[in-house]
Amino acid sequence: MPEAAIPIGPISPPARRRWTRWLARCAMMLGGLAAGLGVAEAVFAYRDGGAFPHLNVYVADPELGVRLEPGATERVAFGGNPVTRVRINRDGFRGGELPPPGADDVLVVGDSQVFGLGVEQVETFSARLAAAIGRPVINAGVPTYGPAEYRTVIAEQLARRRPRTVVLTINLANDLFEAAHPNRERHAVWDGWAVRRETAPGAVTWFPGRELLYRRSHLFFALRRWWHGAVGNSEAMADRDPSGERGFASEGTWRDIVHTGEQVQRDRRALDQAHRDRLDAVTAAHRDLVRAEGEIDDQILRHADIDGFSLVIARASPGDIVGNPFAEAARSTLATADQIARAAAERARLRDELARWASRHTTAEARDAAASLAAGDQALARLTALDAQDLRAALEPPLAGYLRDVQQLVERAGARLVVVILPIDVQVSSAEWRKYGADGRAIDMGPSLALTAELVALCRSLGASVLDATPVLAAAEPGAFLDRDIHMTPSGHAAVAAALAATLREAPPARAAASQRSPVPLPDVFRRAAEVIVTGSSDAGCETKQVREWLRVQCTRGEDRWPVDAQVTRDDGHQAMVLVMPGEVSLLIPVVEGRELTATVGWTDRTRVLRVAWPAGAPGPTLAFDRPVARRPAAEPGRPAFRSPVERAICDCWRTVFGGGGDRLPFEADLNACHGAYGAADPACVDRYRATPGGCPALLACIRRDPGSPP
Repeated sequence: MPEAAIPIGPISPPARRRWTRWLARCAMMLGGLAAGLGVAEAVFAYRDGGAFPHLNVYVADPELGVRLEPGATERVAFGGNPVTRVRINRDGFRGGELPPPGADDVLVVGDSQVFGLGVEQVETFSARLAAAIGRPVINAGVPTYGPAEYRTVIAEQLARRRPRTVVLTINLANDLFEAAHPNRERHAVWDGWAVRRETAPGAVTWFPGRELLYRRSHLFFALRRWWHGAVGNSEAMADRDPSGERGFASEGTWRDIVHTGEQVQRDRRALDQAHRDRLDAVTAAHRDLVRAEGEIDDQILRHADIDGFSLVIARASPGDIVGNPFAEAARSTLATADQIARAAAERARLRDELARWASRHTTAEARDAAASLAAGDQALARLTALDAQDLRAALEPPLAGYLRDVQQLVERAGARLVVVILPIDVQVSSAEWRKYGADGRAIDMGPSLALTAELVALCRSLGASVLDATPVLAAAEPGAFLDRDIHMTPSGHAAVAAALAATLREAPPARAAASQRSPVPLPDVFRRAAEVIVTGSSDAGCETKQVREWLRVQCTRGEDRWPVDAQVTRDDGHQAMVLVMPGEVSLLIPVVEGRELTATVGWTDRTRVLRVAWPAGAPGPTLAFDRPVARRPAAEPGRPAFRSPVERAICDCWRTVFGGGGDRLPFEADLNACHGAYGAADPACVDRYRATPGGCPALLACIRRDPGSPP
């Protein structure tokens, strides 16, 4: 019998009810889970005050690494500080929508300190500055940015808005490090967060709701933080979370500031030592040269057909008194330029004759003569090398080249640059270390303060106004910085805004003249230089020599008159130097195309005007004394004397270092011991170096305006 067929029909009512109940239970479970997650989300959001500890309003940018997302909003709180609200306008900056570009706009550029992380927008120093000065102020601060990004933002906004003033804010907390590390190498965007490049994933998987989950869910953020911070207890895993606050290679810290300051101090000490070594070498080489020339003179007197008086003539310079040095009445003949030119040729002939004699003989005297000639050549070679040596005046502070570049960028756009230097909190007060758990073991930040001083000096030399906010924030302490964080409080922002408003009201500093001058030549180099033609100089009794661009005019006493004063009445380059000594006046003048100088030199019975002019495009300068103008002599002119203790101190040092200029025979050393001195009679140089042991070389370098020996 065939098997009966099993009928297949619709599910019975009981089976359908069981399936429905299962679906309903699943829906209830999912609903409960959703409700639970919603409640948990609400609880965590309430716990966090609806805020995240970091900004998640970024979008990626190939040049700047990140930008702020236009239209984004967020609540931010960290370190136990109050919750603040962030709104990004359509221009990609914090705050409300920007007004149309105006002719009086102020652009403030910087990082999270300018952005105002941890304070409300109306509490940032940009907003407070706008209220104080009554001008539109654009807060263009973007967290994570560094010097390279500041420049890009400035260039963009100069093109778009043409602001009248640009405020560049240097944050010493990290800008020294970030100057060499563009933001695109330091940060990447991960679901709206700007994360350190080391922690960014290679790729992410998109799914519906990812942005809401990763950017807006407080519960999910807490779970991720717990997972990476607790599960596995791995510091490396914790570092991969966007909320991690540990240090990375892509970030600078206070250690970078201290290390940079220490390195600058070491480099500065090394450079100072190099300047001292150069001065010592100049003094030693000069003395070696004087000694060698004295020995050569002795050899010439013994082996050449010449007397001592003729040798004095051969060594003379214009303005020298070249009579019989042993007879006062005979000291009356003035060596003119023509006489000296022939005398120099005569001395060269005598020297060559001595060299030939020494080469033809093998006696001890011949060997001594050859040794003296060689010693003189070596000393002169050392002096020539030292004269051309151009040591840096001072070390360039970090960011020096960068600040020059930004100043040029702003100036080309017709705007004014103002630099604000913001210190890290522990630079302002050592008490700030306690909030980081340092237990009073504050780290010395003293070396870093030198960086601020150098940056301030550099900005002023560039003609840029600058505000060092260190004393400003110190006056606002305690309470200028947030708890457990480097960012400023509303009080700190208010203090900076008030000081910045005052800085903007001040006129910009005068730009320091950019010196393109070579070092002022050394005395022995001037002594060997050929004379240049200055009309009227021989009649005036003045020596005129030029080395490189430096013209030295040295006027000395004659038979019945002597110079008593000199005054520069026009100096286009503001670099001429005047020194008035008893019976002698010197002028040191850079002869530069496009510049003009006039100076009045006075003698006991007359005055003459010296004119040095080189019109732009002219083949060469015009150097001339005007005709003399008679002046009423004093009833009893008396003997030449020092004008002040400054000249006396300079003369004493000149005699100590150069022994009367080095161009006289030993028996002439008592005649006008500081003959040939030149430079500027600067009391500051005397005050700084006169009392210093062995300070005479530095004092004389100072009056020559050697940058290595500043007043």
